[in-house]
Amino acid sequence: MTRKTFWLASVLFLAAALFLGVQLIQTAYTYKTEKETFANAQNYENRLLDFDQWLPDGDNGERKEMERVAKNKMLDLQMTADRYSGFMISAIVLYLAFLFFYGRNKEERPTALGGLLLAALVCLSIGLFTPILEIAAFERDLSIPVKVKTEFLSLDIDYTAKFEGEMYFYYQSKSIVELIGLLLRQGNWIVGISILVFSLLFPLGKTLFTILALLKPRLIDKPLFSFFIFKTSKWSMADVFVAAIFLSFLAFNNMQTGIQTDSNILWGLYYFLAYCLLAILSAVLLQRQQQQQSLREVV
Repeated sequence: MTRKTFWLASVLFLAAALFLGVQLIQTAYTYKTEKETFANAQNYENRLLDFDQWLPDGDNGERKEMERVAKNKMLDLQMTADRYSGFMISAIVLYLAFLFFYGRNKEERPTALGGLLLAALVCLSIGLFTPILEIAAFERDLSIPVKVKTEFLSLDIDYTAKFEGEMYFYYQSKSIVELIGLLLRQGNWIVGISILVFSLLFPLGKTLFTILALLKPRLIDKPLFSFFIFKTSKWSMADVFVAAIFLSFLAFNNMQTGIQTDSNILWGLYYFLAYCLLAILSAVLLQRQQQQQSLREVV
């Protein structure tokens, strides 16, 4: 395979990744918006303060129809996001397979390593702007007994108000960028800045500087490039951030609160995880390449 083949494959991969990535992010955000709108409409305050819903058949089926339409729309959006993500994963796997065969030529391994970092940046871009986790607390078909006894005309009320469907007490879904922005707006500066710097800026800076150094090997001797390429790994906590999200998912999904809790890992976290794995792999390959080069210079 020639260098021209590499650039052609990389351009085609970037074009496909740009189109599929934009579609995936837009669809995921539309799904998130629709789910937030649905959760707000089914919010416990709205339903409990609506007098009609305390009465038998108070909503005359209108809420049931609204819930059915909203759920069908969200299901369609979720399936569309899954389809775009499937195409994206296929493009990434095909490009990585191409890099594997291309890198079998020792002279082209630095170029193949640059392609690996390019795939990592694609995963990072999607992982940053696509929601990573959704958590919800709700009750389905909530029943509240209503018992009133008075001495006036021996009027006694004894019946059960049933709020059919889902009543949401809490719903939240955020991307990494939204999470950082939310933490900073709420004044959680230490956590927000820590995630921004150690889980985003350092890994991103290292990846970009490594790509530039591979394109122009002389840059690797400059102090700034040497710092980001070889000395920022110990400060990068992107993998720690992913582990923390997984632990949060497991903890919230198994909470015993008396109401139903649900958490779902969304596509954004999987792409951010893929970025972490590709970045680690590229660091190992780069270190091996530097060691081999040093041995050749000694010999």
